[in-house]
Amino acid sequence: MKFRAPFARWFALLFLLTASAWARDAFVVFSGGGTPLTNNYSQYLQARALSAFLLARYPADSVWVFFGAGNREGQPPVFSDVRQQVKQDGLILESWLPGVLPRNRPADKASFLGALRDEVLPAVRDGGTLYLFVGDHGTQQKDGARESLVTLWQMKPTPPRGWRTDTAEELSVSELQAVLAAGLGRGRVVFCMTQCHSGGFHHLGVPREMQPDLAWFSGVVPDWAAPVEAAPLPRVAGFTATDEDSLAAGCDPDPDPDKWAGYERYVPEALLGLDLFSGARTRPELPSFAAAHREAVLADQTIDKPRRTSEQYLERWAALIERLAAEQSLTPAVRAAADAYARAVDAGLADGPGAEFAARRAEFAAFIQRMGEQNSSLVALVGHGNRAALEGARGTGSGRPSAPVASSQPASPLAQEWKNVVRPAWKAAVAAGTVAGLKGPALAFEKYLLAQEDRGRDVMFPRGWQNPMLNDIFWQSGSAIPAEKDPAKAEAVARWAAERRATIAAWASASPDAAIKAAGARLKPRGPHFGGPRPLSAQIAAERTLFYRRTLAAWAFLQAVGHEEALGELHRLIALENLALPPARAAASR
Repeated sequence: MKFRAPFARWFALLFLLTASAWARDAFVVFSGGGTPLTNNYSQYLQARALSAFLLARYPADSVWVFFGAGNREGQPPVFSDVRQQVKQDGLILESWLPGVLPRNRPADKASFLGALRDEVLPAVRDGGTLYLFVGDHGTQQKDGARESLVTLWQMKPTPPRGWRTDTAEELSVSELQAVLAAGLGRGRVVFCMTQCHSGGFHHLGVPREMQPDLAWFSGVVPDWAAPVEAAPLPRVAGFTATDEDSLAAGCDPDPDPDKWAGYERYVPEALLGLDLFSGARTRPELPSFAAAHREAVLADQTIDKPRRTSEQYLERWAALIERLAAEQSLTPAVRAAADAYARAVDAGLADGPGAEFAARRAEFAAFIQRMGEQNSSLVALVGHGNRAALEGARGTGSGRPSAPVASSQPASPLAQEWKNVVRPAWKAAVAAGTVAGLKGPALAFEKYLLAQEDRGRDVMFPRGWQNPMLNDIFWQSGSAIPAEKDPAKAEAVARWAAERRATIAAWASASPDAAIKAAGARLKPRGPHFGGPRPLSAQIAAERTLFYRRTLAAWAFLQAVGHEEALGELHRLIALENLALPPARAAASR
């Protein structure tokens, strides 16, 4: 009996050492969700650079890539899943290509969650780290809940040769959280996400609402603050392009160095030290997602609202503190801390002890200073504006243009003029073959578009940010299936789509019929916009600044009241965020 305890301790130590040896890190790139109409070339550039970097740095069996339809290097491409706009002769032409990547798999739920459960999490659950990069589209649940969703690859084959869109291909925070909680074990996850509404994924690792035992705050627990038993959250932290309620910048079908802007571009370029267009090295690579996040925020003057999980955690505490301030029974020490919180948010960045606090304060100060440099008219607001001024500047806008308005909306006067005045004569000229230069695939496509309009569709006037004939261009140009694509036909159809309105306007303007001629002049489109990114707006600057002030003031509050449990969790999140990428390992796959 006397040998059992030493043996047990020896066996436990051996088990831990062996488990540590078994544990390995995993690297996952996930992107290319939605359909060929929304899976843009910028996302492919991002995924291509990240996958190449990781596969050159780590063993192949440690890297998983999920992009679009799953076109894989060394295999015939199955579907053109990347939309790319090309500028030619003053026109913007739509085109598609297969997003071929090494070791690629489809970015759908079955492929991703299956690999996560069966391959990725078993690799890290004994103490390894999953480095997860999501560069996709995102949305929120449409039933009124605020839960964020990642848009997965939605195109499904329908025998014998058809395709359909499955809008149920979405991944929620709770779904991903459940899979991680079940399989992560002693592993951990550090993520970076650049999609719209990505901030909701901070709740993979932090509560949506703080529900601590508040008896020690006041001696009386308010009804709304009764403690709630909750399952332990997985060890997850990371970085997002924006909060859970907002859209993000990027997702560009025609990215170029002067136009493509946002966290989507700045994070991978900073992390890898590469130009995503050419692959040329521009600077040394950075050691961590945290370092890349800092550099991206300093560069970003778009609609993005980047944040860390530790900051989301503090923001949830800020919301609780602001609710506590209305309670009448707070202890004197807690009341003083709550009042100090309110004063700090109103006046600027809070002060507090500790190296980590000082580092975050300095980072926020650098972000605020940079916003003033990006737009000098904002210096007074972000530097000295009180809370009321910041909240007033925030407004209610969300950033990116809205989705197309439903076709049931009343047509504009110009649309009515096209339908009733110009189109009948134009349709007759097309049928008679009298439109100069309109022939071959372009003529066939125009006849197709006219037939669609006969069925009640409006393919002439966009009622939002999307081209109303984009889906028609994709399928009618023959771009969908790479093996069947005729490049000449695809270009002819895309060119006609780009110049259709201008050509019809010019044709109508030359008509001897006065009504058609006058309508043609009004039908002439404005030229495409080739400008660069806009200056940082007051709304976004105010939102970012108020977020920095509230989170830092919440941290100072927790220090002032001595909430060691909350501070301990905060420091654990920061440590996880700051994990460096492991050194390159050229060893053969295990």
